[in-house]
Amino acid sequence: MRRISSIHCPRIVPKSHSLLGIQDSQFLPSLTRSSVRSFAGGFGYGHEHHEDSRGFASSHVNAEQRHHPKGIAEATASSSTGERQWEDDASRFWQGASVPLNPWQQAAVAVGAAVGAALNPARADLVAAVGETTGGLAYQRMLERMKRSPEGQRVLADRPRVTSAAMGHAWDLQPSTFGAAYAKFMGDRNFSPDDRPPVRFIETEELAYVATRAREVHDLWHVLFDLPTSVLGELALKMVEFHQTGLPMCFLSVAGASWRLKPKQRKYLFTHYAPWALKAGTSCCDLMCIYYEKHLNEDLEAVRRQWGIIPAPPLPKKRAS
Repeated sequence: MRRISSIHCPRIVPKSHSLLGIQDSQFLPSLTRSSVRSFAGGFGYGHEHHEDSRGFASSHVNAEQRHHPKGIAEATASSSTGERQWEDDASRFWQGASVPLNPWQQAAVAVGAAVGAALNPARADLVAAVGETTGGLAYQRMLERMKRSPEGQRVLADRPRVTSAAMGHAWDLQPSTFGAAYAKFMGDRNFSPDDRPPVRFIETEELAYVATRAREVHDLWHVLFDLPTSVLGELALKMVEFHQTGLPMCFLSVAGASWRLKPKQRKYLFTHYAPWALKAGTSCCDLMCIYYEKHLNEDLEAVRRQWGIIPAPPLPKKRAS
């Protein structure tokens, strides 16, 4: 097995509608689409079938293609292969999807989306809106850490995207590799990396990319920490993400969803997963500073050791469903 390359991997150091002028055409269409994921998926940013009116974020693939994203890549890859063209397209996408908000509008969207997400956690678009409107300071701190990290700097310079076109080759990798584990995770669940809603409520293009990156690596973190996409698995990963990113949305997701759990599920979440999440989230690398696409062909267990990943402990066989 190929040896993994040495990387600089810093660790996290914890620190002690038209209502307000928002046009319905800007905000409401996105927030009225139903999520195709379950309750758990809503708190994982949701693999929503999202068809943007400009065609940038749509996902039109059949079931066979979803199980083998090489097919997705062929169906969705851009005809242009130039790096400059990709950057121009990405810039136009952000400018087209962005919705500028003043502080009062931002507060209104945050409160409204939070209430809606609490009532219907399967609305991945609402959960994403809460994350964007409440996470400005956290995204800024993530950006600063990425700029201090050599590998994070490369991520910011290249701006890789976790899309079907970019990740399709993972299906051809050796079974023991990180990429193959990701491919199996996505294929077994009939997920497509193209299904996530676009970032809309972030001030600058650079911060919008950081928010996009945090959203798109979510499934890679599922693989690294060996967490399922069940309700408990999603909430456990949100605990890890909170320690890693400091996003208020992660805390709000756990707080808002825990009351909907059955008593035994709630007990497992806070006695089984919470202690692990605290240790796992603070002892591993700064996961936002990793160029995952460069490590897909490396051994899964080797990258876990390299990055200080502690996989989640398995739940007891007999537990409440």
